[in-house]
Amino acid sequence: MRIETKDLILSKAKIEDLESIYNNYWSQEETAKFMLWTVCKSLEEARERLEKVIEFQKDKAAYFVYEKASGNAIGMAAMIEISPKVFEDGGIGIGKKYIGRGYGKQILNALINYTFNKLDAEKIICSCHTDNIPSARLQKSCGMKYVYSKNETRKKDNLTYKADYYEITKDEYLNQIK
Repeated sequence: MRIETKDLILSKAKIEDLESIYNNYWSQEETAKFMLWTVCKSLEEARERLEKVIEFQKDKAAYFVYEKASGNAIGMAAMIEISPKVFEDGGIGIGKKYIGRGYGKQILNALINYTFNKLDAEKIICSCHTDNIPSARLQKSCGMKYVYSKNETRKKDNLTYKADYYEITKDEYLNQIK
């Protein structure tokens, strides 16, 4: 499965993506700041992660994000079904040098469209750290509404943080695209 936007392609990871995903995403401390994953310290560590990601993506709406202009893997995006017809983002992120180009909005809008139209979702939930203001802005700009906040604990480092949750229903989505 492949999803295209104006500037991006969301597609399944390939072993050939190792260097670009490592250099553009997995090796960057700042990129991992609000994410659940840890930075890869070496190309070998990234290879091990990539093999696991390829297996994970096989039967899920989970993708690498590729920049059309360069062909490079620059991030990841996923929607995971958490209950019948309810999907939650499984993380959406791109490398630091790709931020500010409108790519986040292209990714989230494409995933929302795909999840409602191809996966027959009735509701989509996204969350972000309360401190991650750009992510909250992105979710709102894609028609999602804030619903609640709750404390979470990140497994990678046991950090306790407050997460804000946003939702959009299929009916709300259909009304906004009319």
